[in-house]
Amino acid sequence: MSVLHTKLLRDFYRTKGLMLAIASIIAIGIMTLVTMQSAFLNLTYAKHSYYQQCRMADFWITVKKVPSVEVPQLARVDGVSEIQSRIQFSATVDLENSPQTINGLVVSLPDRRAPILNDIVIRQGDYFTDELANQVIVNEKFAREHNLYPGQTIHLLLNKRRQALTIVGTAISSEFTYLLGPGSIMPDPKQFGVFYVKQTFAEDVFNFQDAANQIVGRFSPNSGLSPLTILQQLESRLDDFGVAASSPLKEQISNQFVMSEIDGLGSMAKILPAVFLVVASLILNVLMTRLSQQQRTVIGTLKALGYSHSQVFFHFLQLGLFVGVLGGIAGASLGYLASFGMTTAYREIYEFPDLRSGFHWPVMLLGILVSILCSVSGSLLGARSALQLQPAAAMRPAAPRSGGRILLERLTWLWSSLTAAWRITLRSVLRNRIRSSVGVFASAMGGGLLVGGLMMMKAQDFLVEFQYDKIARSDIDLVLAKETSIDVLHEIAAFPAVDLVEPRLDVPCTLYHGPYHDKTSITGLRSQPTLTVPYDRMGNPIRIPDHGIVLGKTMAEKLHATLGDSLTMIPSQGDKRPVDVVVSQISDGYFGVSSYANLEFLSRLIGETRVVNSVQLKVNRDLGETAALHLELKRIPGITSVRDQGKIESTLRDLVLQVQAIFITALIGFAGAIFFGSLLNASMINLAERSQEVATLLAIGYGPFQVGAMFLRESLLINLLGSLLGIPAGYGLTWFTAESMKNDLVRLPVLINWNIVVIELGTALAFGLLAHCIVQWRIARLNILDALKVKE
Repeated sequence: MSVLHTKLLRDFYRTKGLMLAIASIIAIGIMTLVTMQSAFLNLTYAKHSYYQQCRMADFWITVKKVPSVEVPQLARVDGVSEIQSRIQFSATVDLENSPQTINGLVVSLPDRRAPILNDIVIRQGDYFTDELANQVIVNEKFAREHNLYPGQTIHLLLNKRRQALTIVGTAISSEFTYLLGPGSIMPDPKQFGVFYVKQTFAEDVFNFQDAANQIVGRFSPNSGLSPLTILQQLESRLDDFGVAASSPLKEQISNQFVMSEIDGLGSMAKILPAVFLVVASLILNVLMTRLSQQQRTVIGTLKALGYSHSQVFFHFLQLGLFVGVLGGIAGASLGYLASFGMTTAYREIYEFPDLRSGFHWPVMLLGILVSILCSVSGSLLGARSALQLQPAAAMRPAAPRSGGRILLERLTWLWSSLTAAWRITLRSVLRNRIRSSVGVFASAMGGGLLVGGLMMMKAQDFLVEFQYDKIARSDIDLVLAKETSIDVLHEIAAFPAVDLVEPRLDVPCTLYHGPYHDKTSITGLRSQPTLTVPYDRMGNPIRIPDHGIVLGKTMAEKLHATLGDSLTMIPSQGDKRPVDVVVSQISDGYFGVSSYANLEFLSRLIGETRVVNSVQLKVNRDLGETAALHLELKRIPGITSVRDQGKIESTLRDLVLQVQAIFITALIGFAGAIFFGSLLNASMINLAERSQEVATLLAIGYGPFQVGAMFLRESLLINLLGSLLGIPAGYGLTWFTAESMKNDLVRLPVLINWNIVVIELGTALAFGLLAHCIVQWRIARLNILDALKVKE
């Protein structure tokens, strides 16, 4: 081993605590990089393979009823490469061991296995046989939750008839990777399932002989036409058959959630690691600069003995490189292990046939290379300062730094009011501007990370409370098979446990405002509803106007519409004639693109008289009456789905609490590593520079804790300044995240309160005190005689 390598190991051993603190910050940054990038690739590969295996469609068009002979004509539309029809209806599931009403979606498949779009992957059992007509394949998670296996019988309410179906298998499909039930924002396999039946059976049960109500297809890759243009051509061809809705793949709900998660991982894999790596690089820069200054005599001796400038330069660079390699390997290893846990969590949320956590060696290599680059960049300034020293000058002790008054000393009225201890503290902080600035920046990044994470959790809590405590106040929502006279409310009000009934009319439509247009749904309500209450931007409930519409904020932004603007509405049901409506109010919401109108006014727009297609219920808490209500709902043929809002809210809150418990623990740990590592390095360097001063104070009678208080004040001052700057930094990070994640499904609010500030300041204080404990321990162990020796 060469002399320089021996010195390198000794230097690392002497500064091992500080080096390991910096390496831990680098390791956390690399761990987040590898974890998120690996999860990103795991999801991306699984999605691509799954979509390819199931031959995922590029578009969906739902119609009222289209003859099968018309479907081949649609394949001739420019831009369409493949097209097929199927039958899809909502259903109610009647399970004997479940008192709750369960929703289902029935989808037809060919009687015999054939290559189709949106195919299924059999997980248990087999495909349909020729033996029975009433065979069914159940989606895997629903079957697992309810202990359903091939050979068992299940009952569904189909087209007003209770049908017994024999389970022949369980399956999954890329179309339902993220499977949401009616009105849900998260999967709940206990309350919603997909049921695949034979095409001939569906035609017979739903009276759809040689007909279908949904068209799925694929676009030609080289057509040159936009998906929107192709869909408009298809809709015009199907207009006579009652087009209810159409959507390209990018707007399909399951795909939107999957792509939102993948895009979020890709963004966070760039932002979050950068915070740790920049902080680590700056802290290492301060340490290496201090080390080169401390060893100036050694550097001068090495150069005098014949070592070249480049040898000395790379010697100091190797010390930082060693930290980078250590942090990179540790971070990459931890990231690989953490990606297993994240991928396992995704398996519980998404339905993939083969979602595994693979070993992505380019990601591991990237993590180590980024770590090395970070450490080298942090060591360059210190190595450069060693390079600039000339042997003759370096072998002499450095001249004392000039003193002089700091800026605060010129404010005599303020300076005179400070104690001697605070004057020493302020002089030390302001005279070491680079080190202090790095400390403030590091604390600001740690604080910003913590504040941003806490604000995201606050946004989640607010979303749940706003949606279920303010807007959606019903206990149970019933979706009817078709528009029905409002008189149905009297019948439903007589059901057991029902305390209040309110009507709703949901009308899918297209809104036009000048050159802008978009598909949406307008909800018809009473003038002063109590179970669905829209709110304005000021947080006040909105009274539904007799005329005009209450336009949702997100839709208003997409249409560039403001209060008083006139829009053209083309309903997808009823008369389907274009009508002009005025924007009477603008509501504020965070889920979907909801808009509202008076129920009677909306009924007239579609050519009906006071009709409803969904009913909201407020029920009492008597368990016996509630069970009787669900039993009654199972028997009613005109209801296609039953949404238990209380169950949805409870499940959502439980999931949010579980995720938050894990998230906040990791978040405090990550932010704490930055607080602890940055403050410890700054304080230890400060102590090394002022060891003679500390020894003098101890020799004349000051106690270790009195001396330590000086360093504590400096740490707390830097920590406080950084933590306060972390508040706007965290706010900005949350705003950026909310903007990047905003879509038609959900919009995150950007909220902050005093609790978040208190938690951030408390966490910064706790880790600052923890770092000071090590400094205090070093002060107590300081050898006074060695520190007081004057170097000649």
